[in-house]
Amino acid sequence: MLLNPTAVADCLADAPLPWLGGLRASEFLRDYWQKKPLLVRNAFPDLATLLEPDELLELAETEEAESRVIVEDGAEPWEVRQGPFHSTVWRKLKGKKWTALVQAVDHYLPPLADLLDHFAFVPEWRIDDVMVSYAVPGGSVGAHFDQYDVFLLQGPGQRRWQLGEQCNDQTPRLEHAQLRLIADMPVSFDEILGPGDLLYVPPGLGHHGVAQSECLTYSVGFRAPSLGHILEQVVDAVLLDRGTEHLYGDAGRALPTHPAELGLSDVTMLATTLQSWLQQPLLFQTALAPFLSEAKYDDYEPEGEPCTLADLRAALNDGIDLLRDPASRWLWESQTQTFWRNGEVVTVPDAVKPHLPALLTGRRHSAATLAALPEAVLSWLADDISAGFWLPVDGANSNENGSS
Repeated sequence: MLLNPTAVADCLADAPLPWLGGLRASEFLRDYWQKKPLLVRNAFPDLATLLEPDELLELAETEEAESRVIVEDGAEPWEVRQGPFHSTVWRKLKGKKWTALVQAVDHYLPPLADLLDHFAFVPEWRIDDVMVSYAVPGGSVGAHFDQYDVFLLQGPGQRRWQLGEQCNDQTPRLEHAQLRLIADMPVSFDEILGPGDLLYVPPGLGHHGVAQSECLTYSVGFRAPSLGHILEQVVDAVLLDRGTEHLYGDAGRALPTHPAELGLSDVTMLATTLQSWLQQPLLFQTALAPFLSEAKYDDYEPEGEPCTLADLRAALNDGIDLLRDPASRWLWESQTQTFWRNGEVVTVPDAVKPHLPALLTGRRHSAATLAALPEAVLSWLADDISAGFWLPVDGANSNENGSS
């Protein structure tokens, strides 16, 4: 197991969190989240040895992974190449300043699920993925800004990070079709991060990271759904619930001041009527749950191996933990007792429902905890393992990183 096994409990209990420099989650959310950066030295020392650069580059060579390479001095300034890549490309890039980036490495490296549990002070639906970047000395993706929160965690090697000012669509940028490169970034922060260091960067803040040596950087990125897209989901749900046959009514209306006028009283009454349709919190949940629980990749289909109740019991006896499939998105509506996964409602047996909130608290569950569950729950888990929604991984007493 990677890092702190009580991370979720510590976040929810609002205990001081070492990886946030001793801040409580409530203090971080109040003072830093989407407001200002935070630097914590040696927040995640285990990241120094979790992944080797060659392993990341091998992943960038596969069809399954979403990858790209940014070459500062390529065929054009800040040339972007899309993967998958042939193994010879790395040798051909020798002498250039380049960075390889692989999205959703947590989908392929189960121990990164343990890392994500350290951010349980933000709900899972807000977390996107863990991108990992490899850079040669001098490698960079340029001074830029993102529209989402990101925790930059340094693995092996060193990277120099400079932070600038808040940016928006009016910030002068270099001409580039794919990157939000800032034309000129005044520097307000300049630090070199070493193995295990953490730097939180709020949305819109300009930042520039340059590898000081061969290095890996883990980027825990957060989802920021478009409000327009959310509104579309809600409106569709309202129309499905209410239909389109309801007509506007204005009993008790006042005399108009002019026959051709759209008066303020009319607009107010129309707005009030529509708002009454939208003021249904449970309807919002029903509308948004399918959207917010969709898997990151539309074509994702989990793949499992047959598992019986006896197989699961034997694995637990051997100290095997279970990890929720990192590539699936899981969402629990406590008010309606509804479980969503990858955009669909999951039918859960009545005997399992009381245990479901605990199973969805944290991504990994130990063999000892699971072994104490009733047989009905274990049978359900065995079926879910067969479907690919739970991964057997080496437990805390193993020296291995785990496998899928």
